[in-house]
Amino acid sequence: MLTPKKKITKKELKHDPLLDTLEKGQQFYEENSKQIISGAVAVVVIIVLGWGWMNSMETTRSEAMLASTKATIAAAIGVDENVLAELENVVNEYGDNEAISQATYQLGVARLQANDLDGARDLFTTLANSSDKQLMLAGTLKLAYILEKEENYSEAASLYSEVGALKEGVVSEYAMLQTGYSYMADGNVIDADKIVKELLDGKPTGKFLEQVKYLEGKVLEK
Repeated sequence: MLTPKKKITKKELKHDPLLDTLEKGQQFYEENSKQIISGAVAVVVIIVLGWGWMNSMETTRSEAMLASTKATIAAAIGVDENVLAELENVVNEYGDNEAISQATYQLGVARLQANDLDGARDLFTTLANSSDKQLMLAGTLKLAYILEKEENYSEAASLYSEVGALKEGVVSEYAMLQTGYSYMADGNVIDADKIVKELLDGKPTGKFLEQVKYLEGKVLEK
């Protein structure tokens, strides 16, 4: 036999937790409706502005990448006055945007070839300060090369050594080798010998071993 359902009295209904909560919520909304609506509008505005900013950033990045790619392809064929002007336009328009890193690098190389060391240094410094590791390595190595051209071999060795200490495979091995050559050019045979021993301890092979042995021969000559 079914048990009759218990009727909810008005007193119990009045104190029903769910209804109490709804009632309090409605009362809170009525008392604070202006603030709530203002807050909701503010949130919507922030979302819309954020979306617009991100969309703008992506559009700018895409434009920068396209311009950089076109200029870089042109530079790969050969740098003439028109290509150089195009590279400069891309770099000037998009500043230090990482999307144009190839154009920045190519323009730096072009300025190096024109013996504009200060102009090249500015561009490679931008790359060396990048948060992207590959850009940082490329920029730092070129800065070290500029120091070599200026016969500032001690500072060049220091930069090469920084890249070598990162243990980034072939790039770091090359940097360590160049550190040794910079020490030699600076007359610092002792530190050059240390570099040779460190490289040989790594058991190099093939062409790289031949290069290390060549440097070792230069050290022994001294």
